Formats: sequence, structure tokens, C-alpha cells
Amino acid sequence: MDQLITLRTLPVSALMHKDFQTIKGSSTVAEALQIMKKTGESGIVVEPRNEDDCYGIITEKDILEKVIDPGEDIHRDPWNTPVFQIMSKPVISVNPSMRIKYALRLMKRTNIRRLTVMDNNKIIGMLGMTDVLHAVEELPVHDDHIAL
Repeated sequence: MDQLITLRTLPVSALMHKDFQTIKGSSTVAEALQIMKKTGESGIVVEPRNEDDCYGIITEKDILEKVIDPGEDIHRDPWNTPVFQIMSKPVISVNPSMRIKYALRLMKRTNIRRLTVMDNNKIIGMLGMTDVLHAVEELPVHDDHIAL
């Protein structure tokens, strides 16, 4: 239990991954899907189109809900739909020094699965719920409990 308490108080920077993918907003949804398939990532950061724009994110959920099955009267083609038309924007970002427990609460409150980690208005990493779950799986086994 002490290890879990320690994990929850770690800074976001301890669990974030720095090797996140980016894509231009003008790229197509099909190109985003190719990147996701190649890297195994379920979300890609969308770069701002200009200095007045903000970052976005395109996720598997965005593609499923807004392109693959968007509703009866909407028809989108992944080969001709630019990412910026369906991305989630703006992204919700946190500081690298924020504690994991507060980042998790923010994800829960805003109903999202990943946060961008920003320093000086630049994304330096991503923290997803799965990153935290993987860290929990790596915790040492307590004597009274079965390993995960």
C-alpha cells in the first residue's frame, strides 16, 4: 500500500512518455490511422496551424465517432477528411510537476484518457491512464496480496 501512495504522489514527469506522435492538422484521418497502427498509439497530438492556434489531439474514439460511424446524415471519408475537422481541441494540459493523483482526478472530471504535459507552452510528454496502470502493475508484490 505504501508503494501505491508513493506512486500517487510522484510528479507527472515520472510516468509521462516523451516519445509521443504528432501530426499536422492538414493531414488526413487515413494518415493518422496509419501512424496509430505503426506506433500502437491510440492518440496523436495535432500541431497548431499557426502561432495563434492551440494544440489538438486526434484519438481512435474521435475517428470512430466522427468518421466511421458519425450518424445518419453525416458522411466523411477518412482519405479526404483533414484531421483538424475532427480532432479534440484544445487539449487539456498539465505541468510536469503536478502529482499523479491530481492528474488522474483531472482526467476523471473531464472524462478524458490522456493529458498533454507542457512546459513553456511546448508539449514535452503525454500521460495516459494506461501509463499509470502500467506503473501499478510494476509495483512490488505485497506479502498478503497476489501479484497483478
